[in-house]
Formats: sequence, C-alpha cells, structure tokens
Amino acid sequence: MPVPAGPVPTSILLWNAEELLDPPTAPCCLRPTRAGDRAVVYRTGPGGGVAAVVDFTGDAVQRPDGGRFAACVVHLLDDPLPRAALLADDLLGPVFRHLRGRRRIPGPAARRLEQLLTR
Repeated sequence: MPVPAGPVPTSILLWNAEELLDPPTAPCCLRPTRAGDRAVVYRTGPGGGVAAVVDFTGDAVQRPDGGRFAACVVHLLDDPLPRAALLADDLLGPVFRHLRGRRRIPGPAARRLEQLLTR
C-alpha cells in the first residue's frame, strides 16, 4: 500500500511481525502522542526495517498493564525500508543504529524518512 499524504513522522515504534495488523490489538505509542500524529513502525527480528506508517486517530491513554496506546490506522508498506538502507543513510543511521525502544525522530531525520517513504 502506498503511504498516504500526511504529517512527517515524529516517532518510531518497535513492533514484531504479529503486531502489524490494521487495526492492531493494542498499539503502543509515546506518552505525548496526539490524534493527527504519525509514526513509523520498525519491525523487529529477521528482515527488520520500517514496515508500516501509523496515523493516530486518538490521543495516548494509559494501559491497565503499563505503557500507553492510542487508536490508529496502520498503512503497511509494499516495499519496507530495510535496516541496511536505514543504517547507510547519513541522517537515519544514527537514529536507527541502536534502537532499544520507542523513540522520537529528530526533525532532519524525520524529513529524510518521509522522502524515502513517499518515493
């Protein structure tokens, strides 16, 4: 599916392949997530890379078991951006090199990522 026009992504979410559903069962997000925000989903494990774009339709709320979630629409990418391509990019390499959890994307890296996603 092509990525629809929208805002520049502001965060990276780490999901495993089973979470890449639309709608996901309990999509994680960052605390400041608001309706209208966009994130990219980094699929973990073998063949990892940016596999989807998420447009949030609701604000972040606390999960009963910890963490936060928000209602969203998931746009799976026809051609995911592989980890090797992300690491080879001067702006994206530092952002994706040591992913350990959800994180914000710095402005210049977010704009570069948007360029790659909308090609």
